[in-house]
Amino acid sequence: MRTQTTVRPSLVGLLSAALSLAVFLSAGTAFADARDDLKAAYNKALGQYNNLELDPALAGLDQALAGATADDPATAPLRMLRAVIIFSNSGDKNATTAAFVDAVKADYNVAIPTELRSPDVQKLLDKARKDSGASAPTEAVRHTSPSTDACGQDLKFEVVASGIPDGGQVALYWRVQGDTGEFKSVTMDSFGNIATAQVLASEHGDKPVEYFVYVYDAANKALGNKGAQDSPLVAEVKCVKEEPKPKEPEKPPPPKHSLPKIFINIGLGTGVGIARGVADQSYSQYDPQGNFNYGLKEFACALARWSSGTSDLPGDPAQYQAQMGPTVMAYGTPYTVDQLATAYNAGECAAHHKVSTGMASAPFHIAPEIGGRIGKKLVLSGFLRIQAVTGSKVYRDDPKASLPDSYMNDVTNPNPEGIRGKPGITMAGGLKIKYFLGSDEKKFRLFVGGFLGGGFTRLRVPMGFANDRNGNSVPDDKEAAFEGGSQCTAVWPYKYNCGDPGSMESQGAIQQAAAVTANADKSQRIDTVRIGGALLGGVFGFHWQAAKHFGLFGELQVGVWFPRTTSLLIDLNVGPVITF
Repeated sequence: MRTQTTVRPSLVGLLSAALSLAVFLSAGTAFADARDDLKAAYNKALGQYNNLELDPALAGLDQALAGATADDPATAPLRMLRAVIIFSNSGDKNATTAAFVDAVKADYNVAIPTELRSPDVQKLLDKARKDSGASAPTEAVRHTSPSTDACGQDLKFEVVASGIPDGGQVALYWRVQGDTGEFKSVTMDSFGNIATAQVLASEHGDKPVEYFVYVYDAANKALGNKGAQDSPLVAEVKCVKEEPKPKEPEKPPPPKHSLPKIFINIGLGTGVGIARGVADQSYSQYDPQGNFNYGLKEFACALARWSSGTSDLPGDPAQYQAQMGPTVMAYGTPYTVDQLATAYNAGECAAHHKVSTGMASAPFHIAPEIGGRIGKKLVLSGFLRIQAVTGSKVYRDDPKASLPDSYMNDVTNPNPEGIRGKPGITMAGGLKIKYFLGSDEKKFRLFVGGFLGGGFTRLRVPMGFANDRNGNSVPDDKEAAFEGGSQCTAVWPYKYNCGDPGSMESQGAIQQAAAVTANADKSQRIDTVRIGGALLGGVFGFHWQAAKHFGLFGELQVGVWFPRTTSLLIDLNVGPVITF
């Protein structure tokens, strides 16, 4: 049975006055647990003691204390009563003191009720307090705030006081946190120096409770407290109630994004491949300053390459002698056409410069493609690959100029400018098959496939030497007037006289070659290598349908180009897609 009233304990004096009226404080409600069994055993043994049934009383107390921890303050009243009964039954002071020591260890402030107290017994308790080695608690009221993490749980409060005098009481004042009204008061249930009470879940409503506790003597004088009205303690209640979730409407099925029927890809790309073979524009170059043996054959070839311009070279020595007579007479000093025709080798003269095998770039190409879906996930398309940028930087004499103009402006110019030669347009085309991966619900789809076709492309190749702007098949920065090896030979177009190196003509040739070398642009010549004829390979990429008729794509193509200068080429293409 518990009653509650509402008080405003602003001052301890007001609390004492309020507590003097028993109507405002109830006897409290203890929460039922194992301690009720201890209290029942105590009351039963006390009744047996009053009826002088001492042995049954001791037996009942021993049974109740069996298994209890020695420091549980709830056992202190039972241990105290046991000591009193031992003294009453046997008068054995040592056994009584030992029993009191057990009681003191459970609760240092354990007291003997007035009806059981005698001077001798009190002296034995005082002695036990000294013999126990225990010390008095530093706090008059000891308490740990209760809490709960569940909904609908009662809050159980327990307080251990340094002493609750005969006629005294312990009061709990509480209210729901956030409530600005008055605190409710509850008289806590006392047993020994322990006081307990509970606030029902129906009262706190699963909200935190703020509270404080006071201990009073028989005259309603406050002996100690835990918390206060202006600084209450808080008992946490963490209740998370699961509210029933409203039934979600059924989601519509995901939209289908089946592949379009028509694809128009506008691809822009770059590539990298293996360069090998010979350069497109650069004839085999001579180096009279190096280890190369420059002789009449090279002189004859250099003159033929220059004079032929865009026409074919002489096919053999006989053609050379028949076609080159006037040219040799005008520009071939110091040798005769017979000498040069005899030394001429048409095959070697027509050879282009070999390139070092290695990786080379195909800087930029345009890759348009038109395809149609031929199955749920298959697309067949036709494509082109147009080489838009080769990156070549090849400078030479002007092959379209007349021989006199070219001889004056390019060949004998100490600082020839030349013109930039560009390789022809290269393109390839073929068929491509792509298989799209993933489900139709996805806008972003990966694909794999293959391609085959025909055509050519070019790879950008640094040649490792400078340009030949005066057209004599010798890089300008390696220009020399003569080859001074085992047999002296003039380098075309210089009129060096090997028989009279000190002559004005020979010295003029040396100065002329030196001027070309000094004025030469020493930046590296960039030529190209043409590969292809046919192409075959695989493709991997993605298609993203950004809108109904528009998307983006990207793909990586790995192909073999053959048979002319067979090579591996890897292309990366990206761009927009128009779909229908």
